Amino acid sequence: MKRIILLLVAAITVVACGKGDDKNESNTKKFNPPAWIQGTWLDSSNIGYKFEVNDFCVIVPTQEICYNQGIFATEVTDVKEEKTDNIYKVSFRLSNATTYIYEFKKKSDTQIIVTTPYKELTKK
Repeated sequence: MKRIILLLVAAITVVACGKGDDKNESNTKKFNPPAWIQGTWLDSSNIGYKFEVNDFCVIVPTQEICYNQGIFATEVTDVKEEKTDNIYKVSFRLSNATTYIYEFKKKSDTQIIVTTPYKELTKK
């Protein structure tokens, strides 16, 4: 009887400590912008976007909001990306409530266009 109890405890411990429960697993790369758009892009009011190898950030004059790190890292779900040599589309859901959709077009090596609302940004 003791062997059966020990085997059950061992089995429960293995299941409870399985790889699927690792909190760090949820911090995997969610955003993967193409190389041509990586960097910081701003308008004349210093409002814009920052693209890193594995992150997407919105920049406003007083703060930078990144979605793959900080307070939003666990809130972002359902990330979908479309990438070409001159277009980057990304959509994601925040806190299972609001869906955000962005589309960027490469105008030149130093300028991109945000399609909705239309805005031209310059690389800084």
